[in-house]
Amino acid sequence: MKHLFMLLAVVLLSGIAQADHHNERGPFYAFYHFQASNPAAVVVAMDKFWASDCGKQYPADAGLNEEVFNGGYQSTHFIINTFQNAADQEKASELLRTCPSAIEFLSEMTAAGVVPTTQYMGMAPIDANDWGQDSVFTKYDINVQPQDQGSYAAAFGKMTDALSEDTDIRSYGLGGIGYGRDRFTNWVWFGARSVTEMDHINAQIAAPPATAEFNNTAGSMRAVVNTSLVQTLKNYPRNR
Repeated sequence: MKHLFMLLAVVLLSGIAQADHHNERGPFYAFYHFQASNPAAVVVAMDKFWASDCGKQYPADAGLNEEVFNGGYQSTHFIINTFQNAADQEKASELLRTCPSAIEFLSEMTAAGVVPTTQYMGMAPIDANDWGQDSVFTKYDINVQPQDQGSYAAAFGKMTDALSEDTDIRSYGLGGIGYGRDRFTNWVWFGARSVTEMDHINAQIAAPPATAEFNNTAGSMRAVVNTSLVQTLKNYPRNR
């Protein structure tokens, strides 16, 4: 299992960097979902790595998140890495392969009972209001056919523009998966600072005419695979 976790991390980052080497646009979001029997030990391992010399060179913002409610998904947590460009992805891959602190970190994650479940990477054509300022999220995993991607994004953008005027929504976005889309093609999120505020925002989103128009326009373009309540446990900002 130790080698499996290390292989998943290295191969995913390597694949992203190589496949997108021609494309310096970003940011790119890489998700690593896993089961963790000892979440406290995961935090200790992450704290230790990000305090190390290697961790201080790691070219991504990272966040450790708990999947509070996620239906039948087997994962309990996920780490999201935010890379600004393909060069940063490549640097991260090299660090994970060669840096002793990174190799130790992956070993400690396995010792903490971490079992990888799935991983994927993509970009977010709609990404509003700095989700790093929020700590609770409603996350929708959806399938949208290739021919509908542009129309769906346009409809989502129109709806959220109206919601920004009429409701208290904070961060929100629409992401598209480039690698690892065996379960779904896109993810959508709305953020809040607490569960109470998230419930308030969800209730507001459901009411306006803009939401009804969006559902009428785009409802047939997408299938909702899952809806999750996610809570950020700790953020690890990149050293700049």
